[in-house]
Formats: sequence, C-alpha cells, structure tokens
Amino acid sequence: MASKEIEIYLELAEEQLKDAEIAIKNDRYALCALMSALSAENASSALVISLGGRPSKKHRNSLVLYRLSEEADKAIKARIKNIIDLLKDLEHHITISRYPIRKGTALLPPQKLYTREDAANLLSSAKEILNRVKALIPSPEK
Repeated sequence: MASKEIEIYLELAEEQLKDAEIAIKNDRYALCALMSALSAENASSALVISLGGRPSKKHRNSLVLYRLSEEADKAIKARIKNIIDLLKDLEHHITISRYPIRKGTALLPPQKLYTREDAANLLSSAKEILNRVKALIPSPEK
C-alpha cells in the first residue's frame, strides 16, 4: 500500500509542476507559486511516507521530515536536510498564494504580490525538491 501511495503523491507532484509551468508561461504568477508549493508538498509527502511517517495536514512537511531525519543514517540525514531547507521556503506559499494579503493599509490579491522572478524561483525550487525526493526513494518494482 505504501509504495502505491508514494507513487500517487509523486505523480501528483509531477502534474502540479506541469501546471506551474503553464501558469508562468501565461503570466499567472500567483498560480505558479501555488502549484509549485503544492508540488513540493506532495513530493515531500511521498518522502515522509517512504520514511514511515504520515504527511502533515497543516502544510508543514518540513517539520515532519525533520523529526524523521533524526532517525536516519548520516548520509540520508544530510540529503533530507537539503530538502527541508528548500521546502521551508515554499510551504507558506500554499496559503499566501490563495488569500488577500495586507501590505500596510492595502489589502492585495495574491496576483499583485508575485513577480515573474518570484514564480520562477519557486518553480525551480519545486523541481529541485521533486528531483531530490525521487533520488532518495527507491523505484518500486514493476
């Protein structure tokens, strides 16, 4: 069951990356941010499951991975730490890319907050997370 669940999370993460790429090509930067963050979350959920844990329901897989990494061997722990560092920068975009944000006295919709550069950086980080997670998780036997 776990290997099928991992496979589904990874498939979802890959599809969300494709959606993020479509969004940035169409100048939909907040949508790109959201899809990038969701992709990273789903990729990290696959890693959490592969390590015997349960994904966070509060969009904080970085915390779950940190706890699980404490039990991992030294080489794996360092690789998980790299994923955690990238993930911490993405996790909060799951919420801020969906709701109005107060900037001073103004209330701004997310699409007014994100630039092409922001979206490109988040997309790049999400790709990196997915690649690192896939490198850590053994391929299922088919």
